[in-house]
Amino acid sequence: MDAQPLFSLQNLYGGSIRDRLAIAHILHPQLALALATNEAFAPMLAQAVIFQKELAEIMAVLDLGSMCAACGGRCGGGCCSSFMAGENDVAQLLLNLLAGVRVEVLREDDECCFLGITGCLLLFKPMFCLNYNCRQLIQGAAPAGMRRLEQAVGRLLQQQYALEQLLLGVLRQGGRLTGGFCC
Repeated sequence: MDAQPLFSLQNLYGGSIRDRLAIAHILHPQLALALATNEAFAPMLAQAVIFQKELAEIMAVLDLGSMCAACGGRCGGGCCSSFMAGENDVAQLLLNLLAGVRVEVLREDDECCFLGITGCLLLFKPMFCLNYNCRQLIQGAAPAGMRRLEQAVGRLLQQQYALEQLLLGVLRQGGRLTGGFCC
């Protein structure tokens, strides 16, 4: 039996986005079956997918997609910069893979590498991507709609956090994750 690769927390949260994506792609086939049958993880991931769909529905009702697309289409516009891709960690990328998302670099420009022509390909995103509401979005949506949006974001972020903690535990138990932030 081949030894499993060992990763540190630095590997999961540091390095380039391409490095983190490569690690997620290494871990995915190693963990997919075990996590799909894990009594705690599988239902939590299914619930996270439901929360993400609820959030997407609220965003559609508020027409946030077209507002963001219009902003992003302007010169210098948009908050989905190439810097934002780096906010993704291995756990988020792996959660997306486990949810069936084909996670890959879509672009090599000044925009986030996960931003496609129909929007972000990721179901599970960094906190900033989910929490940030620019002035135009806040002014364009009714207060009740923004409250619904914020509540949906909160539910999804809590679920993502719980999944990430469970995933880190599985990685530690399986000997794939070493101590803290080191080389």
